Amino acid sequence: MRLRSINHKYSTTGFSLIEVLVVVVILGIMAGIAGPAMAVMVRHNRVNRATMVITSDLQNAFAVAARQREPVRIQADSVGRSYQFVDRKTGAVLRIRTFYGDNSEYLLNSLVFTPAIVDVFPNGVSSAALTVKLANGDYSKQINASTAGFVRISR
Repeated sequence: MRLRSINHKYSTTGFSLIEVLVVVVILGIMAGIAGPAMAVMVRHNRVNRATMVITSDLQNAFAVAARQREPVRIQADSVGRSYQFVDRKTGAVLRIRTFYGDNSEYLLNSLVFTPAIVDVFPNGVSSAALTVKLANGDYSKQINASTAGFVRISR
């Protein structure tokens, strides 16, 4: 019986260490380029979502005043970046909304209501026109509510 010699051949089905390192370096460069752009998109998205929430809440304040036939007071806290709707007659808090801290998904840097207190009457008229300015970083929006209850978003 004759013994055959076994030839060991190297397999070429895997990747070399250099190929893996090149791919890792390319992915690192791409992540470095995309990271800042993603951060900007996240900030813009947070401001846009907060704008829609505040706009909806302001429209709701006018509707609640009309539905309950009682005045509703909008009280803002610029330092706390929050606001609340209060039944003016009873003092009961109808809604509180906060836009900062670990519990908020919006993390706004600035939320300013001018004036800080506005009363909304059952006939659909408010005591003053309201301007809300909100920002996260360099991106900001403004919401204007007329005394007649028209709420509009502007840059």
